[in-house]
Amino acid sequence: MNSADPTVIEPAAPTPESNPVPGALNPGPGGSWNAEIKSWIKRLPFFPALDFYRRKALDSPLFDFRTRTLARTLEDWPRALLIDITNRCNAKCVWCPNPDLTHLGAMDMDLYRKLIDDYGPRGGVVTFGTFGEPLMDKHMRERVEYLVRYPRIQKIEILTNAFFLNSKIVPVLLGHSVGVDISLDELDPKTFEDVKQMSFEVVRGNILAFLAANDRHPRPVPVNIRIKTLKPVEETLQNPFFQSITGHACNIVLNSIDDNIISNWAGVFDKSRFLDQYKVRRSTAGRYTHKRFNQENPAPCTQLWKWMVVYWDGSVVLCCADMFSQHVVGNVKENSIGEIWNGPEFRSLRQSMEQRKRFETPLCQNCDIHLSWHNLHDYYDGDGRFRSDRPFIMG
Repeated sequence: MNSADPTVIEPAAPTPESNPVPGALNPGPGGSWNAEIKSWIKRLPFFPALDFYRRKALDSPLFDFRTRTLARTLEDWPRALLIDITNRCNAKCVWCPNPDLTHLGAMDMDLYRKLIDDYGPRGGVVTFGTFGEPLMDKHMRERVEYLVRYPRIQKIEILTNAFFLNSKIVPVLLGHSVGVDISLDELDPKTFEDVKQMSFEVVRGNILAFLAANDRHPRPVPVNIRIKTLKPVEETLQNPFFQSITGHACNIVLNSIDDNIISNWAGVFDKSRFLDQYKVRRSTAGRYTHKRFNQENPAPCTQLWKWMVVYWDGSVVLCCADMFSQHVVGNVKENSIGEIWNGPEFRSLRQSMEQRKRFETPLCQNCDIHLSWHNLHDYYDGDGRFRSDRPFIMG
């Protein structure tokens, strides 16, 4: 899941579990001092416990009134559509369960057109890339060009590992203002190839060429680069590739891997085994980590209001953690977006969430990606419009 240089363009807001990189954001006047103060506070030994109880209080029913009106507005129409164009992925990241998928495929263009023809007239945000690598899809150019026919599509973004972010697709993305969210991770070539099973040099070359092209473009797109590393953060900050990246207009979120960064993908990924196998340190926050809190928090989950997630075969799954499509709530082959979003299954799930019955939903019982619905305010204004100061909805 889950970030102050004057060259940054519309930096993405970091999540509570992300560590913004010094020199990677444009915080505005006095922002660097604020960032330093916040960073210092977070290093205090008692901060994790204080933050844990702050979140516990904020997520209690006492404060539901602050979000209920916005939630009702968002129930009318999904303001964001996450499209799993394909769940195939060339990377084999050791912290991702994607290699265990067996139901693999890519969305048929006829189904895609039907989906966009339904969503486009009313519109919202469209994101490509949820469970696989979207740039593996041979129809990506055609998909983007079809999507931009609808002026009510407020924003398009793509989540990619950058292996296929090459000269064939970059002009399409830049020409149609597609925001690019890059899951980069390790910067040491050997470690990168060990944990991701793909060529470091290809990815490095693609990213630097893309960033340079974006800098030159008359309408640069927002770029977010996520880095998770088994190496010490201090070592990564001195990495030549990292320093090359910071010379371009992009937002960087850098995290040293521990049990508070790696997700269990709603319980389908054996996180403990991974941590033991790679000798990953446990967070010093102990029981007060964000991931632990997410697993225990009964508050309504943001996912049921934030967006609709469409699997490559047309099935609508519960949320972006449902990589194995365990909880299907509808299918866009058979029903319209509005019928599914406002249908009995979604309505029942939302009602159950509001009643603090999260753990009655099997997929939600051990999920550490869970975030309370008050986080909806980070993405939408009071009228349910995607906030213009936020360049990405993914994250």
